[in-house]
Amino acid sequence: MSELMIIGMPRSSLTRTVRIACIEKEIPFEFSTRNVQLPGQRATPEVSNRNPFGKVPVLVHGKLVLYETAAICRYIDDTFSGPLLRPVHTEKIALMNQWISLAMTRLDQNIIRNFVIPMVFADTKQRHDPGFAVRMNQMGDLIAHDLGVLDDAYDGSWLFGDRFTIPDMMIMPMLHYLNAMPGGPEMIANAPNVKAAFTRFKARSSAAQTDPLLPDQILKSA
Repeated sequence: MSELMIIGMPRSSLTRTVRIACIEKEIPFEFSTRNVQLPGQRATPEVSNRNPFGKVPVLVHGKLVLYETAAICRYIDDTFSGPLLRPVHTEKIALMNQWISLAMTRLDQNIIRNFVIPMVFADTKQRHDPGFAVRMNQMGDLIAHDLGVLDDAYDGSWLFGDRFTIPDMMIMPMLHYLNAMPGGPEMIANAPNVKAAFTRFKARSSAAQTDPLLPDQILKSA
């Protein structure tokens, strides 16, 4: 089959997820950032011609153009030989789909969209706005609750025992950004099973190969 290409931004947590999936599946792929918009900017033709919603990541494999992170990861797992990125039994597959849905609709929104991005792009005036601090503290409380739920699920190794699966590949890159935010390390430390999983994640080759190398703008917000 033709070569697989992933189009996205290196610092996009969801782009990182599909790159991790390719590496864990042990398949070659091309990672293209050419003419991809920067965060917060309007979608470029390079992206919008492949995804009418203007979002990354996008997978191109022969004539197939596929968007949406979960769909891409499932396609990679179903199409190529290599280590399974999902559990085997139907009950566990159903639970995996549950965690994928929660990662996309709850964790990504709370951690990335409503906490990390506002913290990173807040200017000095916003940072001194009491209302902004209240909103960020409220989001911190929601994230702490979510991490508590995750902590019960990570009572072992990964969400499904020793197998590193698609929802793990979604959640861990989000924690990478949370860990760089004010109060983030403390939130993670208060969920010891999550912290242990995050430590294991950072030691994986796929994590090292896709490390977004956070810029000073992000690191200085912590």
